[in-house]
Amino acid sequence: MAKPTINLITSPDKVHSSELSFLLINPSSIVKEQFNDVIKEVKRTVNLYLYEEFSEAGYGDTDVEWLLEVLHMVDYVILDIDNTKNIEWLVGHILSFDKTYYLTTHPLRSYNILNTNRVFDIKQIAEGVNYFAKA
Repeated sequence: MAKPTINLITSPDKVHSSELSFLLINPSSIVKEQFNDVIKEVKRTVNLYLYEEFSEAGYGDTDVEWLLEVLHMVDYVILDIDNTKNIEWLVGHILSFDKTYYLTTHPLRSYNILNTNRVFDIKQIAEGVNYFAKA
């Protein structure tokens, strides 16, 4: 059996496979670290799609068409709303998917009307879905 790997995929690329897949949208450094810690426990190959409006390297994604296509392809979506600025107009659409989990510190925004999958830590997602149905 081959060693599990994490395939990092960014715009404009896509991988069409049956592997477990995630889309991280505008994750903070903390969210990335938490995801890393959780994914270490998953003993299978994972396709990780990453969309960042603003990255630490100073560039950002603007390919909204790619984002929407990948949104429909992946198994799980993790949206960091607090880091989402340029595509804020898409947040409602992204939250309409049951597979979307989101993080926010905005107490007055009623995102829970659209989606009840609010989490405060990535580990909550893993606990809630049994480490993404290990194979």
